[in-house]
Amino acid sequence: MNNTDKNEPRRIILARHGQTEWNKEYRFQGRTNVQLTEEGKLQAQALAARLALWSPEVVYTSPLDRALYTAQTIAEKNNLSPVILNELEEVNFGTWEGQSINGLEKNQHEIFARWRADPFFNPPPGAESWEKLYARLAKAVKFFLDGAYKKIVVVSHGGIIRALYAVFLGLNPHKIWNIDVSNCSMTGVEFRNGRPCLSFANDNMHVRAGTFGQSLPLWGDTYEPRS
Repeated sequence: MNNTDKNEPRRIILARHGQTEWNKEYRFQGRTNVQLTEEGKLQAQALAARLALWSPEVVYTSPLDRALYTAQTIAEKNNLSPVILNELEEVNFGTWEGQSINGLEKNQHEIFARWRADPFFNPPPGAESWEKLYARLAKAVKFFLDGAYKKIVVVSHGGIIRALYAVFLGLNPHKIWNIDVSNCSMTGVEFRNGRPCLSFANDNMHVRAGTFGQSLPLWGDTYEPRS
């Protein structure tokens, strides 16, 4: 049941999908449907186990397979079904999709250097503009905030989570690519009286700590070891 108490803070967890083969090879994925590795599936299970203790009310996800698999793993742990939002699809990287970072740095050095200095404002050829990206994410954020759910999980991608720092928190979009977003990490944003606050970022202790990580707390809750 949704918690509609107006005094209850709305808490949103932004979760990145698990590892893919292209993550391992440092390739741009974008809209390309790349599947999770076996390691990525284990990461998704660790994330789902930790989130099960938090009991989210809804899981929204990008339609791309790597995010959808991660979201389904989380949702099943909580007796939910993931809700697909096309607005959460990864940034379109145009002609760079499938290409390796090392190869681009070597063969398109000047263009790549401009992108690396300010990624959202120096997009690859044929890629999505910041204006279009911001517009679709603003629509998704409005959807989250207009709804009744107070404990929300959003499963998406590295580029999208970075962009959401700007949409949610008003951070400088020229700087947000400097923020790490690890596979199956979580970023927590809390809204009180409509005002956003970044509670934690790039938390992947559940992945790094193995089975112990399943019991790690969120939002400063006290950790009590299980007997």
